[in-house]
Amino acid sequence: MKQQQMQELLGVPERTLRDWKKSNRSELYKLLETIDYNTAKKLLAQNNNDDLKKLLENEQHYHSERDFEKDLYEVLTSGRSSDIWLKLSNDTTLSKSARARASYLYSFLTRKPTKLSFKTPPDTGFYHGNRNQTGNGLAKLYGLENGIDMRRFNQYKMTGRF
Repeated sequence: MKQQQMQELLGVPERTLRDWKKSNRSELYKLLETIDYNTAKKLLAQNNNDDLKKLLENEQHYHSERDFEKDLYEVLTSGRSSDIWLKLSNDTTLSKSARARASYLYSFLTRKPTKLSFKTPPDTGFYHGNRNQTGNGLAKLYGLENGIDMRRFNQYKMTGRF
């Protein structure tokens, strides 16, 4: 990564980066030089939960189930800690539907059930536009009509596309 990209990504002045290069933080500077800019940007974005909240509140942000699944599967296979879904299931700023979806995802990834402190609104699907009942027992546990389509998810894990 170039120094200009470091400035943009970290929001630090050029002088600070020069100081890092010459001081006891030279190892940090070397690390930043060797990391690819896009990879670093992706890693920093993993600390921001706004993209996860957008997935959980999918009725406000997605008009196509395929677009939703593409974003969701990318997040699920990115290596993020599954504990973040548990934290989001307890986040009272999210809707009850979103919190139920977060609990479902946590259980889906870890095989550990969680207990909801509320009732999921009726006719809540994992994706808001999908009203088909799939008989997915894990989804039913959280009051959802349906869950992740395992065929498409496995295809995405294997190939990186649908």
